[in-house]
Amino acid sequence: MDLTMRKAPAIHSVPPGRIALSEWNIVVIEIDGEIQEKFLGLDVNTNEFRISSQIKEYNPEENTGLTQSGSVYQLLDEPGSLHPKAQEVYDYLSNTPEELKQRVEVSLKFPVEPDNGPEATDEQ
Repeated sequence: MDLTMRKAPAIHSVPPGRIALSEWNIVVIEIDGEIQEKFLGLDVNTNEFRISSQIKEYNPEENTGLTQSGSVYQLLDEPGSLHPKAQEVYDYLSNTPEELKQRVEVSLKFPVEPDNGPEATDEQ
């Protein structure tokens, strides 16, 4: 059994509001067959990651969403790669302890394009 302690990102409750989110995706969390979907990305007003409550409505044409807590999300870009602060949260959530892997599954709803970085420039 792995007794290594995983350090969780600091997560705290915030009141519902109007959130402008960039570098985001939808996190799909399945526990014992029950699925929850949550927005995860960078809150541009606070410059911190934000993970929402359960999504009630998502409108990809308008780039908006409404969550169970009553927050209204304006999604500033297309879903895909997460901001590094949000990626840290996703990495923590998706690193399910071995004893829970048969009961818990965490994934991203939208595909993430690989980051080829500056070394991938075409110099032919």
